[in-house]
Amino acid sequence: MSVQLIMRPQDVPLTWEQFIKQTKPFAIAIDGYVADGPIDQLAGPRCNFNHHERVHRLATRSTCEQILIAIRLGLFNLFKNENGQIQMDVYANDCDEDVCLSWFLLSKGFMAEHVIHPLLNRLVNMEGALDATAGAFPFPISLPVLEELAWIFDPYRRLRLSGELYKKNPETFKSVVTDVSLRIQQHLAGQGDRLPLNTKYETTYRGQGWVMVKEHGPQARTGMFSDGITAFVSVSQGPGQNWTYSVGRQSSFIPFNVPAILNALNEAEEATDDRWGGSDIIGGSPRVKGSKLNPDKVIKIIDGLIN
Repeated sequence: MSVQLIMRPQDVPLTWEQFIKQTKPFAIAIDGYVADGPIDQLAGPRCNFNHHERVHRLATRSTCEQILIAIRLGLFNLFKNENGQIQMDVYANDCDEDVCLSWFLLSKGFMAEHVIHPLLNRLVNMEGALDATAGAFPFPISLPVLEELAWIFDPYRRLRLSGELYKKNPETFKSVVTDVSLRIQQHLAGQGDRLPLNTKYETTYRGQGWVMVKEHGPQARTGMFSDGITAFVSVSQGPGQNWTYSVGRQSSFIPFNVPAILNALNEAEEATDDRWGGSDIIGGSPRVKGSKLNPDKVIKIIDGLIN
């Protein structure tokens, strides 16, 4: 089995056509490395597992859910080379929960192939529900398993809150994925741990039906939606004075038009290849360089669309 993780956080997301041209056969793009919906190419083979761009978010499974089902329905048979060995080059540009769990499934496929695996199934289903809804799925905040998830994904959450995420260091990102994968394995073996939830956040602006926030705790969004916030813009400032934003709503039933907001912000940004992007529920600022738009400008643009 030859499965390698190719981490490129400084790459602008590719089109599917660019991905085909730039990679060798047996390549898999995960969770936004290719800015397109799920695609399979049997000749090659190549796959794109994604639930960000060009999808209906609630109707599309998260990346890790797509991969788990694919594994159980023959993905490894497709990705066997002429020697009969499983071969995969897995391309990623992030190290968040969905990427970490997706990599675990691909690299530890022998644990994922069996349909009856209660702990793994629960982990993937819960992460999928949280990821698809920008952390807004209404699990009770007192649910013990949320503390188990907090422990599993703590390496990523600590990186995100420390500001190191903005440096886009490939080795740091790979280290996070490795650490989380080990914790997933410990959890599935009944040797995992728990962390109490830290749901602290700060509201910096209240608009009509939405708020701008700064996330201080790793589970800030759980706290936000528990407090009744259903549409938000989360802001932080990285190196070089650029800004990083997440624009989200609990579901497509909330009247906060994320695609229209992302389009308007792209116009203001005068973005080219590195653009604001995402799905109909959650999106964000350009992945590589962040945004030059300050919070006051973003607020003005969003309020201009709503009012």
